[in-house]
Amino acid sequence: MDLRDAANELYAVTPREFTAERAALVRKAKDGGNKDLAKDVAGLPKPAAGAWAINMLAVHKPEVIDGVVRFGVSLRSAQEEGDAEAFRELGQQRQSQLSSAVHAAKDLASEVGAPLSAAAASDVEQTFRAAMADAGAAAAVRTGRLVRGLSGSGFEAVDLTGAIAAAGPDDDAGQLPTEGITATRTSRKEPAQSAKTTKTSDDKPSKKKAPKDEATSLADRRAAKQQAALEEARREFEAADEAAKEAESAASQAWETVNELADRRTNLKSEIEELKKRLASLEAELIGITRDAESAEADKKRAVRAATQQRRAADQAQRRVDRLG
Repeated sequence: MDLRDAANELYAVTPREFTAERAALVRKAKDGGNKDLAKDVAGLPKPAAGAWAINMLAVHKPEVIDGVVRFGVSLRSAQEEGDAEAFRELGQQRQSQLSSAVHAAKDLASEVGAPLSAAAASDVEQTFRAAMADAGAAAAVRTGRLVRGLSGSGFEAVDLTGAIAAAGPDDDAGQLPTEGITATRTSRKEPAQSAKTTKTSDDKPSKKKAPKDEATSLADRRAAKQQAALEEARREFEAADEAAKEAESAASQAWETVNELADRRTNLKSEIEELKKRLASLEAELIGITRDAESAEADKKRAVRAATQQRRAADQAQRRVDRLG
């Protein structure tokens, strides 16, 4: 057993079994008298959840990894050759390919009793996206010994530092599958163009490109890559511009609503002030009327008493008249 064999065994187990399996491999190396190997095995890091899920696919469902890698080869070939139509078609299919691969990882993780969290599933998608954009990242996901997730935009090489356990010289882009890619790309050409590029028995072997031709070809590929990036940037701008217009329209409507409510608030305040003034006037009038009513009530009582007294005096006078008569 060497370090690569130990890593292949270790990164094929579930996360909850990782520590125990690593300890068992360390003991095995020590029992075999290989202390250096035991030390190296003990230093193998536990993979992140997303990286572990990709390792499980590489072991149990390698066809999923191969599908992602081959799709990435096609995508990069279309970009490097400046085939805008093929690049656009593949670009439209990319999210579907990513979603399918992520679902496969989630299903497999659930099957072995270690379901992925939303963050881990996002890490899986980001890693597969990097593998489609970069040959080095594609080779990394095929090893089955991924330690952490990968990320890349397609414009720069993906950073693989510390991403693969027990990495070796054969864990590079040179090990990527290319079978079937050429045929797929050729099938997109027009028949007449295919006839021109088909080699006959009378054709002479092609000569090696001159340095000038190689420089021109490299410049063309770079120009095509830059053009594809420009087109993608334009699409992103158009989408962002449309979103900005919608946001501006919503903001304008909100502003009109605020102005309308502000006007209504001002009018209501004016009405309230007028009503307050009217209420103050009515309250003052009520106080005056209440005072007059109280005065009238006092006058009424005095008048009643005076009338009673006068009636009593009249009755007395009447009785005297009656007696004298």
